[in-house]
Amino acid sequence: MNLDPRTLLFSLILTDALLVLCLLVAVYGQVGNKRRDGMEKWAAAILLEALVWIIADSRGSFPDFITIVFAHGFQAASYAMILAAICEFQQRRAPNWQYFAPVAVALATAFVLVGDIRGRFIWGSLIFIFQLQLIARALLSDKNTRDGRAWRLLFGGVVMLMLVMGLRALTALTGHGEFAQVTNSVALQPVQLMAFIAVMAASLLGSIGFVLMVKERSDREIMSLAMTDSLTQVSNRRALMEHAEHALARRSGLPLALLMIDVDYFKRINDTCGHPTGDEVLRKVAGRLLERLRGQDVLGRYGGEEFCVIAPDTDMSGALMLAESLRAAIASAPFSTECGELSVTVSIGFSLCSSNVTRDLKDILIEADNALYTAKKTGRNKVAGFGIECA
Repeated sequence: MNLDPRTLLFSLILTDALLVLCLLVAVYGQVGNKRRDGMEKWAAAILLEALVWIIADSRGSFPDFITIVFAHGFQAASYAMILAAICEFQQRRAPNWQYFAPVAVALATAFVLVGDIRGRFIWGSLIFIFQLQLIARALLSDKNTRDGRAWRLLFGGVVMLMLVMGLRALTALTGHGEFAQVTNSVALQPVQLMAFIAVMAASLLGSIGFVLMVKERSDREIMSLAMTDSLTQVSNRRALMEHAEHALARRSGLPLALLMIDVDYFKRINDTCGHPTGDEVLRKVAGRLLERLRGQDVLGRYGGEEFCVIAPDTDMSGALMLAESLRAAIASAPFSTECGELSVTVSIGFSLCSSNVTRDLKDILIEADNALYTAKKTGRNKVAGFGIECA
């Protein structure tokens, strides 16, 4: 198969143009979504790259001074825009010099070395490698970006470009810079072919990876919304029960405690102060409970004014201590609300899945609920374990 530089240039331009079109459709097809996720900036980066190849293809139609300087400037601007897109996706901003300084240096270098192919390739490649290193560092430095797998596509494309830029600089350093020119000859040179393949692959991998990164984050947020109680921001009943089932299956013979927590006289709070104050109390109760829980414990809203705690690796005495600690934490100080200072208490019932015993979750829940009933029946603001009552 015979390939020539202009055919490959056309392929690059066409690929970038189609990517820009697809990205813009994805961005503006999100009706009512005003969220800033970096997609627009990524589309602008690919558009700038397409302009670089259009300028390269126009060599001979315009003075070399114009095509060389503008091509270098647009290439540096494209990488700066990629960095800006990633930072916007991460909801942060890099220092301004990381965006503007490389572009200014690239323009100045191209201007000074417009007639020096060897120097232009060496210094231009170093500038672009520096920008790509900033992009790679932005990807690696943010843990949330690396929660999924899509970032690896983008990172792979960046590494590929860095290697090609290094090879391009090395080729020029050895005195064969003409082999790395985009349209220097009819016969395609190896470095040219590698550069074309790398740039096209990086554009595709990077764009697909970035779009998938946005999708992965959206999927995680949707899942979080589906598993989180919107009022208290703790696990909802569905998430809580799923976690309890998993904890029972993974406990490896260790004991597990389940605590049912009910806000005492909650209906009175709603009737006296109104439902907004009742909601505020539930949020504050959840917050105070979370402050006293251990790292492995999970709190969830079971329904209404009831909360539930899954406490792995907890025996009877540990469950009693944990429940009493939670009860005391709520009763220790009144809650400041729009209705004034409110003294709130909770009743807690707990049940246990003992070591090396297999039990159904529904049975443990029934026992904890019965214990809670005992705590409420005997005066509230109490802790009761299944089969025992504690003051």
